[in-house]
Amino acid sequence: MRRFGLFLVIFLATGILTRGQNPLSVSPPEKNNSPQAELASFSIDSRLQANLFADETMGIANPICFRWDALGRLWVLCTWAYPQLKPGTKPNDKLIILEDTDGDGRADKSSTFADGLNMPTGFALGHGGVYIGNGRDLIHVKDTSGNVKADQKEILFTGFGTGDTHQNINSFVWTPGGELLFSQGLHCFSRVETPWGIRRLDEHGSWRLRPIRRQLHSYRRTSGGGNPWGFAFGDWGEPFIKSNGGEVSELLPSMIHTDHIAGGYWGGAMLIGATKIKSMAINIVDSPHLPKDLQGDFLIAGYFARNIARLRPTTDGAGHKLTTLAPLLTSSHNAFRPVDLNIGPDGALYIADWFNPIIGHYQASLRHPDRDKDHGRIWRISAKGSPSLNPPSLAKMKASELCEQLGAPLRRTRKLAKLRLMDLPKIDAIPAIQKWIDELKSDDPRLEHKLFEAIGVFESHETVNISLLKQLLTAKDHRARAYATRVIGRWHHLLEDPLSLLKNSATDKHSRVRLEAIVSASDIREADSIIIAAQATDGPKDRFIDFAFTQAVHALAPHWKPALMAGNLQFNQSSHLLRVVSTIGGNEVAEVIRQKLATQKLKPEETTKLIALLAGIGNSTDAELALKIGIDKPGVLLALTDSARARNLQAPAGAAKLIRPALVSQDNAIRIEAIRLSGLWSLNEHSETIGSIAADRPEKLALRLAATEALSSMNDPSIIKTLEKLTAIESPPIIRAAAIGSLATRDVKRAASLTASLLTKVEAKEIEPLLSALLQRTRGTDELVATLATETISADTAKLMLRWLNSTGRNEPKLTELLNKTIGLKVTTQKYNPDYVAELAKEALNEGDAVNGKKIFQLPIISCTACHAVDGIEGTVTTLKGPNLTALAAGLPVDIIIESVLWPDRQIKEGYQATTVLTKDGRALNGFVHSEDKTVLRIRDLTTGKIASLQIDNIKQRTKGVTVMPPQLTANLTRTELRDLIKYLTTLETVKEPQP
Repeated sequence: MRRFGLFLVIFLATGILTRGQNPLSVSPPEKNNSPQAELASFSIDSRLQANLFADETMGIANPICFRWDALGRLWVLCTWAYPQLKPGTKPNDKLIILEDTDGDGRADKSSTFADGLNMPTGFALGHGGVYIGNGRDLIHVKDTSGNVKADQKEILFTGFGTGDTHQNINSFVWTPGGELLFSQGLHCFSRVETPWGIRRLDEHGSWRLRPIRRQLHSYRRTSGGGNPWGFAFGDWGEPFIKSNGGEVSELLPSMIHTDHIAGGYWGGAMLIGATKIKSMAINIVDSPHLPKDLQGDFLIAGYFARNIARLRPTTDGAGHKLTTLAPLLTSSHNAFRPVDLNIGPDGALYIADWFNPIIGHYQASLRHPDRDKDHGRIWRISAKGSPSLNPPSLAKMKASELCEQLGAPLRRTRKLAKLRLMDLPKIDAIPAIQKWIDELKSDDPRLEHKLFEAIGVFESHETVNISLLKQLLTAKDHRARAYATRVIGRWHHLLEDPLSLLKNSATDKHSRVRLEAIVSASDIREADSIIIAAQATDGPKDRFIDFAFTQAVHALAPHWKPALMAGNLQFNQSSHLLRVVSTIGGNEVAEVIRQKLATQKLKPEETTKLIALLAGIGNSTDAELALKIGIDKPGVLLALTDSARARNLQAPAGAAKLIRPALVSQDNAIRIEAIRLSGLWSLNEHSETIGSIAADRPEKLALRLAATEALSSMNDPSIIKTLEKLTAIESPPIIRAAAIGSLATRDVKRAASLTASLLTKVEAKEIEPLLSALLQRTRGTDELVATLATETISADTAKLMLRWLNSTGRNEPKLTELLNKTIGLKVTTQKYNPDYVAELAKEALNEGDAVNGKKIFQLPIISCTACHAVDGIEGTVTTLKGPNLTALAAGLPVDIIIESVLWPDRQIKEGYQATTVLTKDGRALNGFVHSEDKTVLRIRDLTTGKIASLQIDNIKQRTKGVTVMPPQLTANLTRTELRDLIKYLTTLETVKEPQP
């Protein structure tokens, strides 16, 4: 949730755990559910046309995903049991095969390959049968009699989590090298026994299976959002992953198995783009049947917005970024729910339509009568006037003929040919692919890409081809070198010296190759692997490389740490060692640095870097050494300051004496850090000096600010008088606010009294920093309320204060009540009433003025634009404190919008429950948990928007709330204004007229 009722609305739009009726993803059923009515609701690119390929008359209902085979048949997985099987009912979900035998673009034959399934959420064709995610099990089913009916079932693995049925293992897809990728969601806690040991995944992430070896790997938080759903690969094997939120992420940097995850609780550090609202699955267009400008675009199934979203990729350093374009297709039919999409053998785009007015299960009763169990559609999108493609008959081809198809122009053809080769016996596939390679022409312009496809066949059969690998490692195209680098990690256990092969990749001129080198090195669990990873970080800063390197450092730590401690690990450059140890820290690493400082002759700059690093991870004794050697180095002092703040590093003996020279340094950067450190360590010996700096008007403002803030931790009685003087109206606003904050740690009642007095004197823009300073201190709000009860402020001041509270999401009921009373507002609490909702909905739709509603949306008094962006509205936030509202009405009916605006606390989204923390040193923070470990809680403070790191042992009280949205935020709107606001919100959709 966030501020203002709208905040809630949005959260609803992005998917929320409801606690009341009227769920977020429930739409009223359409009166006409015929294919004709749904088809008429489509708004589509004018160059394209849609037709029904299959529907419920072919046995299709609630299709969850589909896959094409080499025969041109469409396999569709359908579930009637979702979201929960009724007690006593036998599950009978099905995998159905559809065929278009006459080529007219409509299925005319249907057969059930497998039934009796229990809420399956993904499948992949391979190894003579089908891999299916079936609840807790990964099964493989086969047809051994040739009657197109599964008659053999093997449970390959069991123990996958089923804590939330829409998060079960899903999105099965083959990598270019014959590995099976699939995902699971946030509430699945998996314990899977394998021949290689127990594999665990206790949150959202991805799985990778090497079927021949029965080797399973897990990877945490590989996508943004809590529920990954969808993979895609580029022409050179570049992997991408989709969440069922809006996010699309670069998958490669996250494919490092470790217990450490950067990027926060939800992941998303490798986000490259997003749809405006929740969506799932990815297809990268590669079909000459479709318009040329679509080629290479990402098409995404917008089940919430009822559209097919379109994003265009471009290179961004070692990774990619996506630009959002107009949707390819949109629908106004409430039951249109695209959940999967793929290019068919004819070159057309096929869409799996879940067809349901209800798409969630937290958001509605599991037995909701409007859950549609009878319908399901497959739509076909083709280009007008463009001939259908005539695919090769891959199913009838021998191994040698399939190898020839690896050079086909279409990715789809190459993929299916490779999967057929994977299915063939090794004795047939490997000689055939080697012969094909040997006969390739050296001047073939597509030689390197053909070799890329070929090496995937060797991978799928777990067969090493070292000469092919080396050829690709020296290819001209960096994409070929990058993929070959990935293969080194895949084959490392079969290669004589895999790290020597990675050396060139680690120093490659292209960042993508170096990124692959880091990920590949992480697969080789040896001490020296970290040398390769560190080498690969040389070059321009790159967020994809930085993320992968951080993961690799932690993943390889059990191997490189002991070697480093024993003196058996030698980095090529000291900067590489610094990079590694600064990433992980810890006492063991600190000991290595101590040894290097004591025994090795180092260059001055290297000594400074090591001292700064030691200051950042060491103990009080190390801090003493740092002060002695690096007192004149701003970087060293900054490291000590950060450690004192984040790790509660204690002052060493004699700290006051050691710091004294820095307080009078000619370098202001040194003075500032010395002042801050003196405050953090409560060095009362310097209180007079620091107080003088704070009060000295000729001093630089940055110095005075640091000094004023440092006084908050000192115990000299004279400090209170100094701080009181600094709150005077003559002081600069930033000093005045800092003085209030510091004073509040010593005498919060006095600070509140001075704040109340200042509120009547300062300019409007200065109210915010004063409130922020006071309210972030323990009992700051209570004392301000008590003071304002006896002191008078103007109605205008009260309005400004209330506006600030709303915009920051601070839920302060007592202060809000007092301010409303000062303004003259009599706010009454209206209980939830479905009849009132229905009445207001009808009134808003029939009589509401969207133009006026847009103006109300931008009014400062309700502060919508302080937290939420809407495309086309200038002045909305660029860094969102709440979700983007542009596509709000595409996923929410009007009654849900009303409920979200007026009663936001009825619904709450995981990850957006406000947490209030009171610290032992007097701070009060309110915000959302970003991440947490055994020693540190990181919280995104709603007041500042910044992430604050708090030591667990410094937390006095921690309270988890429901919503930070101020109560009755819209209570001061008239009925007409509220009606118009609701009307405007119902017009916010992603739907734009598609442009050719």
